[in-house]
Amino acid sequence: MPWNQNQDNNPWGNKPSGSSGNGGKKNQTPPDLDKMLKDLNDRFGGFFGGGKGGNNGDSPEVSKGFIMTAIGLAFVAWLASGFYIVAADEEAVVLRFGQHVDTRSPGLNWHLPYPIETVEKIPTLSVQRLTIGFRTFADGRTRKMNQESLMLTKDENIVDISFVVQYKISNIQKYLFEIDATQAIQTVRDAAESSIRAVIGSTLIDDVMTDKKAEVEAETRIGIQKILDAYNAGIRVTTVTLKDVQPPERVSKEFKDVASAREDKERAKNEAQAYANGVIPNARGEAKKKILEAEAYAKEVEDRATGEADRFNSLYQAYKKAPEVTRKRLYLETMEEVLAGSDKVIIDSKVAGQVLPYLPLNSSGKVEVK
Repeated sequence: MPWNQNQDNNPWGNKPSGSSGNGGKKNQTPPDLDKMLKDLNDRFGGFFGGGKGGNNGDSPEVSKGFIMTAIGLAFVAWLASGFYIVAADEEAVVLRFGQHVDTRSPGLNWHLPYPIETVEKIPTLSVQRLTIGFRTFADGRTRKMNQESLMLTKDENIVDISFVVQYKISNIQKYLFEIDATQAIQTVRDAAESSIRAVIGSTLIDDVMTDKKAEVEAETRIGIQKILDAYNAGIRVTTVTLKDVQPPERVSKEFKDVASAREDKERAKNEAQAYANGVIPNARGEAKKKILEAEAYAKEVEDRATGEADRFNSLYQAYKKAPEVTRKRLYLETMEEVLAGSDKVIIDSKVAGQVLPYLPLNSSGKVEVK
């Protein structure tokens, strides 16, 4: 039954009594809005400082003032909801109906409240860490991820590699609008796996496990950055660090034996090199010594021969000037040299028969008489 028919309780209260010319039904009149506002004010005025005992003529104005005040307070609260704080390591992007309009720096900021504008805060200054090949939990436990860590090398061996990628958000607009920011971690993970598999696929297993880890890290970082730049991801990779490089668990014993043999080989090589480093310099030193001695002897012989030749030439020149004198001098010098090392006793022939014969007792026992 419609509410405006004859009912005792309708939304506008009881109808006034009286008859109408319409078949004896009660007169239907429109509701009195002023009376309705007065009744509401009388009922709820106590909550806002009013009451039933107030001036009946002022009730509509009081209610209207309360409504305007409530609307004003709600508008102020709505405006105040636009204040927000950006942390020191963050940047904030302001979106107006989903479109980027501004980027805010750390500190207190304000935007047109929801639903006109919204804010996305992104930690652009902090370095984020991503693990590949393993996961670390809050309680310190780690779990291997074989589907990520097992890779094929250039010589068709399988190696188990776990590494860490550190990156920062370099362009917040690209990060939010060029890629799906909610899947950014997975994007970096996929790029890291793709890049390191390409690097390991062109590297021998011995090089990966020994002396080329730094090259693998550098090439992997460059490869990840190229992929992310192609996506316009707005992400900059800072470091790639290999945490663990080892053979698969099934063949780890065999690889350890090979590594031990390789170490023995290197040790023997080092010992041989050390011995060679000790012997070769000594041999070179002896050879150099012999060469210097030979050169000195040759120089000595040459100088002696040159001196003898010069002496002979000077004697010859003196002999040509005074042959007799030179001949006698040469004879005396020769005899002086010959007799210088022997003991001689010279006795004058006049007194030779008057002295005892001389017997050289300090000689070898032989006396030669001429």
